[in-house]
Amino acid sequence: MAKKAIAYVSDIVLGSTGEVISREAQKEAIRRHAAETGYEVVAFFEDDVYAEDVITRPGIQRLLACDVEYDTVLLERVWCLSRSWAPMEPLFKELQRRGRKVESAATLWDCISQRSRHYFREGRRLPGAVVQAAPVAVVAAERARVSEPARLNFVPLRRLAHA
Repeated sequence: MAKKAIAYVSDIVLGSTGEVISREAQKEAIRRHAAETGYEVVAFFEDDVYAEDVITRPGIQRLLACDVEYDTVLLERVWCLSRSWAPMEPLFKELQRRGRKVESAATLWDCISQRSRHYFREGRRLPGAVVQAAPVAVVAAERARVSEPARLNFVPLRRLAHA
């Protein structure tokens, strides 16, 4: 049985160039990602106007009011929400409270993308969840001994001649 997802898109303006990743291009990337990862996208939500107050966007409000069953919110990249953590955090907390996660079709290595992946990684405990402590076996270990080297070795640095 396929995992159920809903998707969200909003025009993404790239840096100082002003180029835009269109909502249609994002939808296509999300569809490809869903097909590759076994998701069935049951609904798409979108906003045509970027607003830094993520949680009050009309498309996000419709997404939160959606009553279909789903596991994950798929995005092309988290930049469609924001490039700052503070505006995204209320949405992420609400989705996590509901037992949902966010997944991006694009794997980017900027700080916000990595923090978002970390926030929804597998096995992350929900806030307020009670975790039973597993029994721990205590093993006596010999204290590690590190000796100081007799002499420090430094690699000589050379200056390259500039042409």
